[in-house]
Amino acid sequence: MSKFLDIVYKAVPAALIAAGIVFGTLIELGILDLDKVAEKLDEPAYSTYDIGIGEDDSANIPNEAKNFSVNVIDVGQGDSILVICGGKGMLIDAGTAENGELVTEAVKSSGIKKLDMIIVTHPHADHIGGMAKVVSEIGAKRIIIPKLPDSMTPTTKTYENFLTAVRDSGGKLTSAKAGNSYELGEAAVTILYPFEDTNSSDLNDWSVCARVDYKNISWLFTGDLSEDGEQRLINSGADLDVTAYKAGHHGSRTSSSEDFLNEVTPRLCVISCGEGNSYGHPAKEALGRMEAQTDRVYRTDKDGGITFYSDGEKIYVSRNKN
Repeated sequence: MSKFLDIVYKAVPAALIAAGIVFGTLIELGILDLDKVAEKLDEPAYSTYDIGIGEDDSANIPNEAKNFSVNVIDVGQGDSILVICGGKGMLIDAGTAENGELVTEAVKSSGIKKLDMIIVTHPHADHIGGMAKVVSEIGAKRIIIPKLPDSMTPTTKTYENFLTAVRDSGGKLTSAKAGNSYELGEAAVTILYPFEDTNSSDLNDWSVCARVDYKNISWLFTGDLSEDGEQRLINSGADLDVTAYKAGHHGSRTSSSEDFLNEVTPRLCVISCGEGNSYGHPAKEALGRMEAQTDRVYRTDKDGGITFYSDGEKIYVSRNKN
């Protein structure tokens, strides 16, 4: 359990319960105004900011927070994250081939007609499988992928379908280079990894890692990077201290190491994994490390798709479990 999970259900006045107001789903993180919290609850302020205001109720999210969002799409045992800032969109991975339609519709429903950027963290099927569909139907101005040595380049049909879709769409592939930075509306996307001298026999450790900064809020995305890759990132001196962290490798025990989390110091973590998956993700060891380090851990297998909104100072969380 989180160290802040002394939830405010105990503090909710009976009058609010009688009125049918449900607490627990919209989470506000950031700089606390305890006087306002106390005023809302008509009770003394509590040392928690886990105050909910209705399930998936976007009406309770301030308009100024809707300019920036990180949408962790529930693709089961896979990854797909849509980042939007000022109407500009970046998609990181697209789940399996079976998720192609789901991810494509999620992008379209957000109002994005063409993505500004796609990041394919690495060419495993649970990350790249649905991307051919997305590229064919939506496309992107820039598609960033890791530059793999010939010995690591896949020969799978999934990878071939992706490359064919890029070619047919007229898209261009850009090699991920640590240090490169791109604009996404008012946000900045910085590639942190892989390095030019990366040399690993594990495809996971070629995962493109990116940092997204929006005003005073920051996110870190690491694909399926393992502890070895995390150590390389630490040793590089890259700025890893962020507000929020999308856990590496679906919460595998070989990722999100203690040393890495000590550098990242996230206020929240989110894990993308499938309900009842055969891999046992998230591993209890990794989950324990995250829960010891951070305030809240979210999981798509428990919470469904999760959207994190921000005004650049606070994060508002909306969970979409069916």
